[in-house]
Amino acid sequence: MLSNYMHIFTGLPARLKTSFGTDISTPAARRAAQIWCQVFDQNSARHFRHNVRQIAPDKYRAYQPPHARRIHFKKLGGQTVSNLHGSPQYAPALFENDRCQIMSLNLINRPLIADRAAPAVLILEIVQILRDIKHSVVFRGKSGINPTGFIATVYLMVVKAVPAVYEKGQISTFSFGITFAKRNINHYILDVYHARNYHAAVGFEDGTKNNYDDEKIQAGFHNKPPPRELA
Repeated sequence: MLSNYMHIFTGLPARLKTSFGTDISTPAARRAAQIWCQVFDQNSARHFRHNVRQIAPDKYRAYQPPHARRIHFKKLGGQTVSNLHGSPQYAPALFENDRCQIMSLNLINRPLIADRAAPAVLILEIVQILRDIKHSVVFRGKSGINPTGFIATVYLMVVKAVPAVYEKGQISTFSFGITFAKRNINHYILDVYHARNYHAAVGFEDGTKNNYDDEKIQAGFHNKPPPRELA
């Protein structure tokens, strides 16, 4: 009987999370979606920390911004938002789409999951999108730390030819030292790449096309073998 009650209580947050926040078509639905963002997406915390950084000319990395930050980006000449956060059916993505339409900002959705190794094709697609955009673009995730820092690192390695040894800090120290966070699978991806590159020098883009296996990375991240064993 106790196990039945435990099952009910442990599943309650997930059921609550999926029970609302998927509609902003009416004033009442928008209010409910805003509550969803406060409860499940840590919306309030982002008002106190502006995690925005320029990593290259016309390329900015950021957290999911309040509306005032979008206005600031537009005033800087920004034209495109590349969204790395949120399932398209939930409130954050719905509000992002709505506000970008109002402000005539181009929106590109390519969500990444913080504790899931992204498929190679998705990583390379995002980098290619950023490479092809010639005007100001901001790419951003929920807090501007994990997937955002990973894409910043990969972009700088692939497009700007910056050695990864210098750019791994994009997802560690300046972003509250999350190198050792249990959800930081993206740092593990880079560690495996470094281990592979130690044996035979290969660019990240070519290595991802030819050697990267997201399922293998995922299993390794959970089982914690040394990165060299996956290289």
